[in-house]
Amino acid sequence: MNSKDPKMAALSAYVKSYAEFEMQYGTTAVPTDPALSDAALRSALAQLSNKPVTDQTLAEAKSILGVGTDSGKIAEVRDALEKKSETSAPSQSDTVTAD
Repeated sequence: MNSKDPKMAALSAYVKSYAEFEMQYGTTAVPTDPALSDAALRSALAQLSNKPVTDQTLAEAKSILGVGTDSGKIAEVRDALEKKSETSAPSQSDTVTAD
């Protein structure tokens, strides 16, 4: 999802935002943020394809992305973000304390 194509920007931003939401609230939580709505995903897909998005296309995209599930592209991004935050956060054993 890190394509340099500007058409991918909206979809990439949607996926990353959804992954961050799932990191914070879990995969079973239902987002209320309009930026994570079906309308937002439909808009991102329309920007990518430059044509109207049908309900079937939206459903297929949600399945591929894994919206509201523990699999798919969103889960991959979420896992990568979690690993990145684990490696960038210093562990307690790495911190030095002065007595």
